[in-house]
Amino acid sequence: MFAGKGQLPPRQLRYKFSLACLLTNCSSPMQCRHWTLWLYPFLSDLNSCHSFKAWFTFLYSYSTILWFSHCIRPLGTSRSGQHIVGNTYCNIMSLLKLPYEMVSYVLDELDLDDVWQLSLTCRHLRSLVTESNTAKRLLESKAPAATETQNARVTKNYAHELRRLLKRRQSISSVTPYLAAVVGFGEDWIYRNGVLCYIRQGQLRILNLHGSAADEVVVNIRLLLDEAIPGSRKIRKYRLRPLNVSNNIVSCLYYYKTPYANGNHCDSFYEGSLVVFSAQAHKILTVEHLLDLEPNRLVVRNNDEALFLIRRSRLHGGRVVLWNAYNIPADRWHRPPHFPWYTFNFQPFEMDITQCFEIFNGHIYSLSNYSELEEEEADWVSSYHCLRVPLSFTGMYKVKPDELLRRNHLDGPMDHRWTFMKMFKDEATGEIKVVESRREWIKGSSSTTRTYYTTTIKWPSENDSHSIFDSKEGGLNGSNTSGADFSGNSSSPGYQGSSGNESDQGNAEIHPDDSSPEPGDSDSNHQRDDRPPRILPPRDPRDVHPGDDSSKGPVFLRNKCPILSYHPSCQTFLDLVDDPSPSNPGKQRMRIRGGTRHRRRPEEIDDWSGCSKAKSLSSVAETHFEEVYKMYKHEEPISWPPNQDPESPNPALAQLYEILSPPNYVGEITGDWDERSFVYAAGASGGSKQKALVFISFDPSISLAGTLPYPGHMVFGRPQSLDTTRSRNTASDNSTAHQNHGEGVKRGRQLGRAKQTPRGRQTERNAPTEATQVHSTKTDAFWCTIEPALYQTIRKGFHFCV
Repeated sequence: MFAGKGQLPPRQLRYKFSLACLLTNCSSPMQCRHWTLWLYPFLSDLNSCHSFKAWFTFLYSYSTILWFSHCIRPLGTSRSGQHIVGNTYCNIMSLLKLPYEMVSYVLDELDLDDVWQLSLTCRHLRSLVTESNTAKRLLESKAPAATETQNARVTKNYAHELRRLLKRRQSISSVTPYLAAVVGFGEDWIYRNGVLCYIRQGQLRILNLHGSAADEVVVNIRLLLDEAIPGSRKIRKYRLRPLNVSNNIVSCLYYYKTPYANGNHCDSFYEGSLVVFSAQAHKILTVEHLLDLEPNRLVVRNNDEALFLIRRSRLHGGRVVLWNAYNIPADRWHRPPHFPWYTFNFQPFEMDITQCFEIFNGHIYSLSNYSELEEEEADWVSSYHCLRVPLSFTGMYKVKPDELLRRNHLDGPMDHRWTFMKMFKDEATGEIKVVESRREWIKGSSSTTRTYYTTTIKWPSENDSHSIFDSKEGGLNGSNTSGADFSGNSSSPGYQGSSGNESDQGNAEIHPDDSSPEPGDSDSNHQRDDRPPRILPPRDPRDVHPGDDSSKGPVFLRNKCPILSYHPSCQTFLDLVDDPSPSNPGKQRMRIRGGTRHRRRPEEIDDWSGCSKAKSLSSVAETHFEEVYKMYKHEEPISWPPNQDPESPNPALAQLYEILSPPNYVGEITGDWDERSFVYAAGASGGSKQKALVFISFDPSISLAGTLPYPGHMVFGRPQSLDTTRSRNTASDNSTAHQNHGEGVKRGRQLGRAKQTPRGRQTERNAPTEATQVHSTKTDAFWCTIEPALYQTIRKGFHFCV
C-alpha cells in the first residue's frame, strides 16, 4: 500500500549507507582509513555528486582523526574520552573535538528536532542554536519556506529565529502553549494571517496578534460607509461583515435586502458592496457594487499586489463561480470577458471543509474535495479538483482529476462531519500541499479512525496542464499573449477596465455558451468503457498519520470539538474540545487535546516487526497502516491544562480555566487556527450576540503587554523542557506536579515561575512587558482612530515563559 516497500534507495544513498556500515564496523581506526582509500577508485563514477564528495571527505577526515587519536592516546590509558568495555579501554572520539566543517556535515543528516535535542546535551553544543552561521545553515537547508526563515533573511538574526521555530514546534508537539488570554468581546469576527478583526458596538477593531500589538485600529462603521457609499444613509437595516485581512488590507461586505415583486407575492434578494480599505494608510481603496449576492457564498483573498473576489453564481443551480480581480497599485478592476465563470463543483461551498482558496507564489489556488457521483462505478476513486489563476489574471489552469487522486472507496465509509482540509506551503521543501482529516470506518470496521492525509499538489508544466480557456499564462513576470494585464492594457477584444470607484460595470452575469459542459458531465464522474480502472497510488507513510481510534480512547461528539487542526511540521494534531470535569459534568470546560508521533529507531523497527503478539492485538487501523506504525511511534493523546485535583484545588489552575472558559459565556463555540495559534469565540448566555474572544499562542515571540506570568507551576509534556540547568530538581518537581495536577506528569518536566529565570534562558525577549499607556490617536481619516488594545483593559490572561 505504501511507497518505499520493497524498493531500494537511490544508488548514491545506497553507497553512502554501505560505506558508513563498513567503516563503523572496522576493528581499528587504521583499518577504517585503509578501507576508505581502497573503496574510493570503485566509486569514482559518483565524483560528480556533490553530496557524495562531502560524505567521502567527512568519512576520510574522520577516519584520519581516529587514526591520529589512536596513535596519540594508546589503549590502556584511562583519560577523558575513553571508557571501558570489559577489561579493555576503548578510545572514543568526542563530537566536541571535531572541526566545524565536520560538525556541519553531521548536522546535514539530522532533523531540526534532533539538532535541538543535541543542543540540550551540554553547554558546549548549545552553540548549535546560538551561533549565527550554524543557525543560518540549518534554517536555509531544513526550513527554507518557514516564516521564521523569511524573517531571518530580513533581520539577519538567524539564531533567534531558529530558536523561535524550534520552540514553536516543541510547544505544539508537547501541547503546552506559551500564552492564553481573553483578547476582546465582539459580535462578528474573523482571524486571518495572525490578525483579528472583530465588530463591537458599531466599531470594527483590528488587532495584530502575531505582531504582539499593544493598540488596535478602530474603524467607525457608520462613518466609513458614509465616505465609501454615500447612498448607504438611506438604508436603515444593513449589515457589515469582515471577509479577509492580509497585508494590512481589510475587505468587508456591506449588504442589505431589496424587495421585489414575484408574481402575486413579494420576495427579496441581497444587494450590497465590497468595501476594501488599508488599515495602515487609513484610506479606502475600492468599493465594488454587487447584485444578487449570497453573503455566505463569497470569498476574498489578497496580497499587496492583487485582490481576488470569488462568488457563486445562479448559473447551473449555483455551481458556477464568478472571478474578479483588483489591481491594488493601479486601482483598477479586471473582468476578462473570456472566463468570468467556471463550473467547479461549488455546490456545498463550505470553507476549509470542501473548498480552499489561498495565494502562493504569484498564483491563487482553488481546491475542492467535492465530487458528484451520478453513476455508480466499480473502481470509484475520488480526486481533488484544483485550479490556479496567476495574479496577472491572464488564464486559468486546472490539474487533471487523474493526477490528484484523493481516496478509494475500499478505504471504507466516511463521516463527513469530521472532515477538514487546509492548503499550506511545506516549510522544508516549499511545495504546495493539502492536509485533509477524514474519519473513516477502515475496511468496514466497527470503530472509526481519524486519519490525516497529506497530498502534494504537483503542478505540471504549462504544456502538459489542462487549460480551461484558450489563453496562455504569462505569470507575474512572463509575457501576456492574451487577456488583460495589470498595466491596464488589453489585447483581448471587448475588454473594459474600470477604476476603483467606477465599479458598476460588469456586474451582469455572462452566461456561458450552449456548448459549454454542464456541471457533473465530466468524465471523472462516469464509468467509461475505454478508460482503464483507476488505482490509487501507494501512499508514503510520512504523509499518513492515524490519529484518534474510537476503540482505544474517549469519544468526543463533533459539536464538542469546535477546532480541529493538524500541524505537518510537528506531525501533531491539536483539537479544542469541551471536556467537562468529572466532578461537574454540566459545566463547560475548554481544553486542548493533541497527539504526536516520532520516528522509530532502527532497533525499535526490528522489535516491532518481530513482535507477533503485538500484531495479533493491533486494531484494524494498525493493520491497515502497517508501514506507518512500523516507521512511527504514536504517543497517546494528552490534554492541556491538566485536570484539577478535587481534594486539593489549585487556585492558579482554576483561574486558567476561567480564561479558557469565560464565565457567562457558555454558548456556541466557533474557532479558527493557523500554524502557531488558536482563536475561538464563546457565545454569551441569555440570547446576547456578544462573544468572548480567546487567543492561545504556541509562538514564544508573541507577547501581549500586561499579561501576567502564570502564578503556579505548569507541566511541559513531550519533548523535554528547554531548561538544562535544573536537572537536579527534576524528580522532586515531577512528584510535586503529580500531586497538584495529576494528568500528563509522567511524560512532563516541571518548569518554575517566570520570576525564577534559570541561567542561560532568554526570558527577556519572550516575556510580555508591562502594559503601555497608549491613548486614543486620531488619523488622517475621520472614520479611523488608534486606541489601546481591549485586552489591556480586560486583563485576563497568562503567559508561560520561563
